[in-house]
Amino acid sequence: MDIYQELIMEHARNPRNAGRIKGVRAIRAKNPFCGDEAEIYLKTNNTPHGWRIADIKYEIQGCILSKAAMSIFSEHIKGKSTREVAKIKDEDIFKMVGGMPSPSRQNCATFGFEAFKLALPKEGI
Repeated sequence: MDIYQELIMEHARNPRNAGRIKGVRAIRAKNPFCGDEAEIYLKTNNTPHGWRIADIKYEIQGCILSKAAMSIFSEHIKGKSTREVAKIKDEDIFKMVGGMPSPSRQNCATFGFEAFKLALPKEGI
């Protein structure tokens, strides 16, 4: 088993930041390519240095890669500024998940990232 598979399996079995944040409205997202669905809970704070990701949670119904990528991405952005997060590109997500997925699976890897972008406060980007 290569590192890509090990990383994905570890996060799929033990997802980080899964759940809900009480009092935070969920952003719903659906992957039109495969039908995966997620609810994103994002808590941001406006600090003297700009908007920061204070907490992040999610609930997802999807494939192993979507679930694992959501877990990996949520760990990566917690505590970062919303401006930093907005600059992340698909290639960065592929690096986070341990490598380039096949073309038919790339949407699974980036689904969580695209969903989280919907939850970012527009004034903080």
